[in-house]
Amino acid sequence: MRDNPDQSKPVLTATGISKAFGITQALSDVSVSFLPGEVHALMGENGAGKSTLGKVIAGLHKQDTGTVTLKDRELIPGSLDDAFAAGVRIVHQELAQCPNLSIAENLCLHDIPKKGISVDFDEMRRRAESLVHQLDPNIDVTQPLGRLSPGRRQICQIAASLDKDDQGNNAAKVIVFDEPTSSLSLTEASTLMGITRDLAARGLTIIYVSHRMSEIFTCCDRVTVLRDGKYVATSVVKDIDEPTLVEQMIGRRISTPGAKHEQSGEGVEADAIESLVGQSNSQEPHYDQPPRLILSDVCSPGKLHNISLKLYPGEILGVGGLVGAGRSELFDAIFGIDKRVTGSINVDGDEIAGKGTKAAIEAGVGLGYVPEDRRNQGLFFNLGIDENILAPIMPDICGSFGMRRLEDELARVQSRVDKFQIKTASLRETRPNELSGGNQQKLLIARWMSERTKVLLLDEPTRGIDVGTKAEIYKLINEAADQGLAILLVSSEMPELLALSDRVLVMGEGVIKGELRGDQMTQTNILTLATDESASATIAH
Repeated sequence: MRDNPDQSKPVLTATGISKAFGITQALSDVSVSFLPGEVHALMGENGAGKSTLGKVIAGLHKQDTGTVTLKDRELIPGSLDDAFAAGVRIVHQELAQCPNLSIAENLCLHDIPKKGISVDFDEMRRRAESLVHQLDPNIDVTQPLGRLSPGRRQICQIAASLDKDDQGNNAAKVIVFDEPTSSLSLTEASTLMGITRDLAARGLTIIYVSHRMSEIFTCCDRVTVLRDGKYVATSVVKDIDEPTLVEQMIGRRISTPGAKHEQSGEGVEADAIESLVGQSNSQEPHYDQPPRLILSDVCSPGKLHNISLKLYPGEILGVGGLVGAGRSELFDAIFGIDKRVTGSINVDGDEIAGKGTKAAIEAGVGLGYVPEDRRNQGLFFNLGIDENILAPIMPDICGSFGMRRLEDELARVQSRVDKFQIKTASLRETRPNELSGGNQQKLLIARWMSERTKVLLLDEPTRGIDVGTKAEIYKLINEAADQGLAILLVSSEMPELLALSDRVLVMGEGVIKGELRGDQMTQTNILTLATDESASATIAH
């Protein structure tokens, strides 16, 4: 990160930008300027308008009022083609790619090179390599994109944004990164931030939307904060601290001592997470009561090997490990998604192994699952807020002959929306895609965190959401555990995992490598168990 980004005339200016979606005012008279060669962060809570501003700049959304000017050229509102021709690109949070096609085919879909009437695959490979190898020379562009890790797929998506026409025109000048690391491991995120700095060093302007505080202070030169669709402030990153930035984002200062484990984390980020988690005074788990969830010798070919564990009422049992350790696969096995599972899975006395997802959520079992990918695995985007919340219990609340009782449904939904503070214009008409990412996540948690749920599986429950929404979700998780809910938690943010959990199981290569309790619950010990097979004998009980 440079000490002094180019302070010359801004390369891009957004002036007086307002944008409404129906009755929701996403942006109100927002003005921001961006300098050449800087990494400029856009921050704010979910729903603050930062992604909307990025999409207005890139021509994906047409603003209601205001202008976007690149140097001396005013961009046509809502024209992706005009923004592209001027040199503005956007890299989306979701990987919008075709995993079954090669990397080269993905990068050339918009302009497939031809040799007569046939596809010129040599030219396609050459063009793709000229883009991808700027960022990672070790990627083979002829291999299927789906074989790459999420981090390398994101690199290919960034490479696509560097494309220009055959005459070398329309080269990228401004690239909007919309939550580029939300689905990446810490190592992949670090690689991506290095690429971001390299692009800025070439003179490109990077508009960086992220919720990860550590990325802002590591990678960015300036930061602009939006709140409730309005401009709050622009600061030089080296001149602002994290508490001040959080206060700008949410309008109040979060400072509450006393997380569940005082030694649960290491460093400033851990202290911040502990401060957020510590807003609820968690009670001790009920280890004197029968376990709510018992796994015995659970296996799945190529995924899980002899997994056994017990989860007690009121307990938050963390599951740590590196990417690919088998954590999400474990949740798929418990919830009945994986049909090849063997062994025993017992929820509150009911054996559900091999019986499928329906058995897992039937009355009397009460198993809930908040998956890592809320867009593809969690929410129903063609249904309203009401039906998304009520989906698991709809058979239980219907009247005679399966007739729906709409007044009763809306009362239940309104109670959930109020409790989980979901910001929505309508319970019935609004669809999940109209909500911010944080409100989508709270909607998914509201579906499963009900009075009938006895065991809740949480897979990356705060991925891609802002610090204010994180605090709300931490509070809900702790309150649910205090009321006796048994929670199995996966999180790649180790400070979060350690601060929330009563115990931590560490997985690697589809097996449980060890268990950590009390003072043993540190990031160092998790990494030691995750990477060193011999460590389990010395650390785990």
